[in-house]
Amino acid sequence: TNFYQHIIHNKPTTSSSAPIFFLSTMFAKTAILATLAASASAFTPTTPSMAISFPKLGKAKTAKAVIPTVPDEDKPLTERLGGVGVSKPFAEGFDPLGFATRADAQEMIKYREAELKHGRVAMLAVPGFLLSEDFHPFFPNLPKWEYGIFALQDTLEQSSGVVGLAGAILAIAAFEARSFKAWEVPEGTPGSEASTYFKMKTDIVPGATLPAGPWTSDKLSPEEFAGKQTAELNNGRLAMIAIFLIVLQEVTSKLPAAEFDASTLEFIGNVFATPGDLFGL
Repeated sequence: TNFYQHIIHNKPTTSSSAPIFFLSTMFAKTAILATLAASASAFTPTTPSMAISFPKLGKAKTAKAVIPTVPDEDKPLTERLGGVGVSKPFAEGFDPLGFATRADAQEMIKYREAELKHGRVAMLAVPGFLLSEDFHPFFPNLPKWEYGIFALQDTLEQSSGVVGLAGAILAIAAFEARSFKAWEVPEGTPGSEASTYFKMKTDIVPGATLPAGPWTSDKLSPEEFAGKQTAELNNGRLAMIAIFLIVLQEVTSKLPAAEFDASTLEFIGNVFATPGDLFGL
């Protein structure tokens, strides 16, 4: 204000200095307004924040680590069914057809039960297949070298064969009936996820339908019992492969398997007995 009063009271009176004075006055006003505007912008009020942070009382909570759940189908065989059946030379387990990759925990028990039963039948089939081709005292009318693949058909043609088959079927049914307690009570809609049809219980030992003998779980330590289970599985797997090859050999050679094997062993024995005859010496 004093500045403007000084300008008004001391303005020049000569007309020649009027334009100069006017320009200087306008320049001074512009500079003053710019200064005031800059000062005002520096004091522009900001919106105050109403958020107040208080310290948290009590014990601080720590975040729990979330462990991802691995599906049973993706677990290695060494982590399924206690690792039973895993042995050298298959350090990751013997599953050439990949059944375990399509089975959850409950389905895996059923697969193991089926593997054990097939293995046990195969272990009986290999000696029975070969022995019955030459030794069948209950059916003397059968030829000495009987084809194993036709043995059942030829046996049923005998009058006593039908009685023997009926007795065998009843014995198998009675033995299988003992395994019914290992299956879930069928409930729900067949085929649904919640259905218990064709599902086995998860708290059983696969294959333990009739535990007897010196190698049961109550007579051995857990490590020894697991070793016996693995041995049975390995023998059963070998027997399943063996009976397949025996049947294949009989079909391709068109000779009874026992006769073919006896002839082969006789030939090998003659070679070692008189090696000169083989090489023309």
